[in-house]
Amino acid sequence: MKIVAFTGAGISKASGIPTFQDMGGIRDKLSIDYFLSNTEDFYDVLHMMKTNIDKAFPNPAHKALAQYDIPIVTMNIDGLHKRAGSKYVVEVHGNFEFVFCMKCHKHFDFSYTKESLYCDKCNGLLKPNIVLYGENIPRYFEAIEVIRSADELLVVGTSFYTSTASMMVGAAQRSGINVTTINMDAENLVPEYLKKKLDKS
Repeated sequence: MKIVAFTGAGISKASGIPTFQDMGGIRDKLSIDYFLSNTEDFYDVLHMMKTNIDKAFPNPAHKALAQYDIPIVTMNIDGLHKRAGSKYVVEVHGNFEFVFCMKCHKHFDFSYTKESLYCDKCNGLLKPNIVLYGENIPRYFEAIEVIRSADELLVVGTSFYTSTASMMVGAAQRSGINVTTINMDAENLVPEYLKKKLDKS
């Protein structure tokens, strides 16, 4: 029995990271258009998000997925699956690990954006390694491939309103893969579910 997990913001709620719904109109500020037209305000929002993430720790749901070595496709940019010890994580929306120059593609640690939003080599604008609204998903096909390799897709902490979630879960359903959803109380229900499902197999 091969389980693959597809996770969204709800899995990190118990770690103290608010979802976009909890943060009001923040979603509107995470678009490529807003980034290009209001770059300083955009980075103010990102620095606030990064501060929340830096204070957070993986919760029992993240840890259980790592413990059972479940491959993960996640929409989250908080890096908590990797910090929990998961070995195979496809972060379809990217992460806070680096920013890159849009002109010469030089990479910088995300913390560099507190000093400057421009490349020290060519003065190009720095873009975070995050997929913004209005952009394509570079790791889309990799994510679909991982999901289609599953006997069961465990969907954790996501509404199906986002187009990414619809595409990923739809791919599983079209391939005849059983889909199980845990949206509430993931920190308790995910460890329980995996123990019951995998400890006896």
